[in-house]
Amino acid sequence: MTSAELHLDTAGAASPRKGRQLPGWFGWRVLIGSLVAGIILGAILVSVAWTAFGAEQMAPPRDVQLTIPSGTASLIAAGKPSGVPSQIQINQGDRLILVNQDVVKHTVGGWTVSAGSSITILAESQATNVFACTIHQGGTLAIIVNPRPGLADGILFTFLVGVPFGLVLFAAATVFRNLDLEPEAA
Repeated sequence: MTSAELHLDTAGAASPRKGRQLPGWFGWRVLIGSLVAGIILGAILVSVAWTAFGAEQMAPPRDVQLTIPSGTASLIAAGKPSGVPSQIQINQGDRLILVNQDVVKHTVGGWTVSAGSSITILAESQATNVFACTIHQGGTLAIIVNPRPGLADGILFTFLVGVPFGLVLFAAATVFRNLDLEPEAA
């Protein structure tokens, strides 16, 4: 043993230098295996949750049609509701198709739809807007564009769910590994 490998302990005696050691109950293989198992379990749970609750958001972009029925202008002039929804929810990437079956032109925000025609509006980004319109008695139409989750969201959610599961699995594996399973002699 060289002098560089010796150090003095608190009593002043020379002893071999010991590096930092982990407690005996800690196992790197168990930790890494538990984290991998937790992330796999997290990926499965996130996939199931998105399939069950986010199928509409995960679906490919779609066309959403808002039809302005014939006689809408007459109903508005008479002070009656038009029957057209006053709020539309679509997802980012969807296309909103405004179809005017009325005999007069109608406006929604900056878009004008001539009688008997239609226009298509692409929902490019997440937004919540209330537009002035001529198809409602109140004069407004709310268009809500929800964000479409991507791959980065899926990876983030997988780790946010998987790492805690992995740590719980590690704790359980450590406890069971250190249990004294042999019966005590009486």
